[in-house]
Amino acid sequence: MARRDVDVARMWGEASVRREDGGRGEWFAESRFAMFVHWGLYSEAAGRWRGRTYHGISEWLMHVARIPAREYGRLARRFNPTAFRAEEWVGLAKDAGMRTIVVTAKHHDGFAMFKSAASRFNIVDATPFGRDPLKELAEACGKAGLRLGFYYSQFQDWHEADAAGNTWDFAGPGDFERYLRTKAMPQIEELLTNYGPVALIWFDTPGSISREASAELAAMVHRLQPRCLVNSRIGNGLGDYVTLGDQEIPLTAPEGLWETVDTHNDTWGYADNDHNWKRAGELIGRLARSVSLGGNYMLNVGPTGKGAIPGESAAILREVGRWLGRNGESVYGAGRSPVGRQAWGCCTARPGALYLHVLNWPATGELWVPDWKGKVREARFLASCEAVAFSRKGGHLRLAIPAVAPDGPATVIKLTVGGQVKAAGGGLFLHDGLANEFAAPFASLHGCRHGKRSWMEKFGDWHHADVIVGWKRGSSARWEFGAVRAGMYCLYADYACLPEADGSEFEVSVGESRWRFPALCTGRAEGRVRIRRERLGMVTVPKAGRYVLSVRGVDVRGEGAFVLQGLVLER
Repeated sequence: MARRDVDVARMWGEASVRREDGGRGEWFAESRFAMFVHWGLYSEAAGRWRGRTYHGISEWLMHVARIPAREYGRLARRFNPTAFRAEEWVGLAKDAGMRTIVVTAKHHDGFAMFKSAASRFNIVDATPFGRDPLKELAEACGKAGLRLGFYYSQFQDWHEADAAGNTWDFAGPGDFERYLRTKAMPQIEELLTNYGPVALIWFDTPGSISREASAELAAMVHRLQPRCLVNSRIGNGLGDYVTLGDQEIPLTAPEGLWETVDTHNDTWGYADNDHNWKRAGELIGRLARSVSLGGNYMLNVGPTGKGAIPGESAAILREVGRWLGRNGESVYGAGRSPVGRQAWGCCTARPGALYLHVLNWPATGELWVPDWKGKVREARFLASCEAVAFSRKGGHLRLAIPAVAPDGPATVIKLTVGGQVKAAGGGLFLHDGLANEFAAPFASLHGCRHGKRSWMEKFGDWHHADVIVGWKRGSSARWEFGAVRAGMYCLYADYACLPEADGSEFEVSVGESRWRFPALCTGRAEGRVRIRRERLGMVTVPKAGRYVLSVRGVDVRGEGAFVLQGLVLER
């Protein structure tokens, strides 16, 4: 039904790191928002080769189109990014509220975007441009007070017979140790010695790299720049912090330092056919949800072959920056909150304050924080400082809010609190007028288990879902939740069902309501999960109180052919 977890681990490495980072991560935990830049020869091709458009991530064009290394290398003859201005890139990052820039020094195509003595396949020696953009970026970042990091593909290099990845040009595995010694390590050393302070080296796709090689790379980074961080994609659990899967905005997250990396559209490198930009509100929501779980959010832009960041992307990023100018207190240096994800949004925290990020505005005139235990000294809209009236009811915190959000694209309410705060997590509370998600990670299970599915829609366009797997007769999942008043709700199920499980029967129950429904086939797609939302019926919550929502397998067909992402109650 999907690419198995082992394949994802091979692609991105283990989601674990060493326990001690030597204090290198202090700045990382404060910054929260960074710019990722994918820029290289693939930007010149822009997702096209020999008259054909390749839909999906353009930086993998050489691999997807099986372009011979010698032919691909000819792109360098016309790669002349005369529109590149380091100060403009850095200015945009600063306008967007980003604290760090991480740029692709060498991607999988093997082309170095800096002057390198280890290989003439680089932007200074092989192109008419003849300049070192990383040196210019280092100078601009230094002047603007932004940190600079470098992406380096340590395992894959499609230009080299001794590296991994190019199976269409080179027969059989080469001498990886020779590649490591003659190109990868010398180039990483150049990056660490020629460009001033480096915030981090961002490794990628460790594949089957040995633990010894990962350890030697990490040791070299920390020897040359002791304050430089290494991400988990160095492989073998030897990073200083965890990088989650591409485009993964999690429901739960690891302890310690972690980040998620996201794209502004669907590709990382520039593709002239991809205009699917995430709006400012979407980006703010993804940033806030990451920070609410203690993580950082690194958002990618893909400059054109001429070196310009697309205008549509830049305009949206500046809108995010203006919002952060009003609400940055709730992001920078903020972190995990005792208030779990709710239907209205999420919450971040710092000592003495909680920040309610209201991403879905209730039109009911009230906003609820469930199962509240703690003292609230005051509540205010963060952007305007206007007071918000609040009260306690039924053990919950109730805030009186206007019918229309006062600040867009998302409103933040700051709660000044005293002492320790405890509150419910997981969104297990019914909020009127909103979609209340009962997600897989927050269910109690019997006879089935928690799982994760990761898949691509277009090539490289990753999607991730926490699901419940291993269903059979008698298996069940149950969620406890609270309601502040009586009401009638629509019940939906989010699931994927292969043809083998078509017609499997399940029983759902809420309070006194109980009935059965058939799982309908969502189709078969190699390497993809087709999750559909099906309306199951209406549920009555008779009064305020605690309830249990459950689903049980009655007649489950096709082992492993049905997965449940969760249930939704909406009024």
